[in-house]
Amino acid sequence: MDYHLDRRLRFLAEPKYASLYSWAINEIDEHDKVVGGDQIPWGWNLYFTGVGIVLGDQISVTEASKFEGRVEQEAEISHQRTIRVKLRPGAPRGDGTQSRQSNFRMFGTDRVINDIQLDILPLKSESDIESCRVWGSVSYSSETDFRQETQEDCLNFYLMVKPSTFELYAKRITSGSAEQVIFSAGMVTGFYSDWSPSISTSDVKVLTTGREHDVELAVGRSIPRLGAVGEARLYINAERAPQIHGPQSASDVGMKHEKPTMPIGGPVAVESQSTGPDPQTLKLLVSLKSSARWIIGLLAALLIATLLK
Repeated sequence: MDYHLDRRLRFLAEPKYASLYSWAINEIDEHDKVVGGDQIPWGWNLYFTGVGIVLGDQISVTEASKFEGRVEQEAEISHQRTIRVKLRPGAPRGDGTQSRQSNFRMFGTDRVINDIQLDILPLKSESDIESCRVWGSVSYSSETDFRQETQEDCLNFYLMVKPSTFELYAKRITSGSAEQVIFSAGMVTGFYSDWSPSISTSDVKVLTTGREHDVELAVGRSIPRLGAVGEARLYINAERAPQIHGPQSASDVGMKHEKPTMPIGGPVAVESQSTGPDPQTLKLLVSLKSSARWIIGLLAALLIATLLK
């Protein structure tokens, strides 16, 4: 198995800035020179956003049988459910911006780890204590059946939850209400970074438990490596856009005297209601009044002519 490492690691027992940290790990190149700064354990929270989520069900059946003289196996049936979330560093803030993104790299390399995931697993009983751990591996190449295969750098969190909690998460996934997943991990053993007065970092170095990450001059010393996660938080959110009512909502039903509502798409033609007579009607009334006066005058003249005879 050939691990893809560019530099070796060395324990620094007497750092230059001993008032800030008591020890560190350095990366050493082929010329025996230090590359980069002193790396010390990083304990602040680091955030991740889920970019893919899968609810998996697995069943394994083993029958009691013999095969070509092999030892008889006991019959066994096992069932395992897993929620697997693919993660990317960083998380959205409430104001719509993105939190500072940290790049994760294995010690001894400059490669950014792109394969980061979270596995959520149910405990066997409700009385078991929930916990979180982390595991990782440096990229390596190996030969299998005369084929050369390469495994990329990877980082895997394992969150163990109570069976009832797991079922709740599973129902949210199947119902489509797990639209945003945010995961944070703090006080993670095996995470290192440069010393900083800030609570955020742009670069994190990862120290695995494997022999590929041997640390020179560290004999007899306990060096934090991947394993325990001191603080883990999982947020599963459902995003819902506010509903916009149409021109007539339920509250408008039966309100006949309300002002007409302007529907989306264009104005409503509303007939105007006049309080005075129409101009054409007024002109006709004036004309009829004049004709009536002329007829009355003519009748009066005829009556006087008749009496004079």
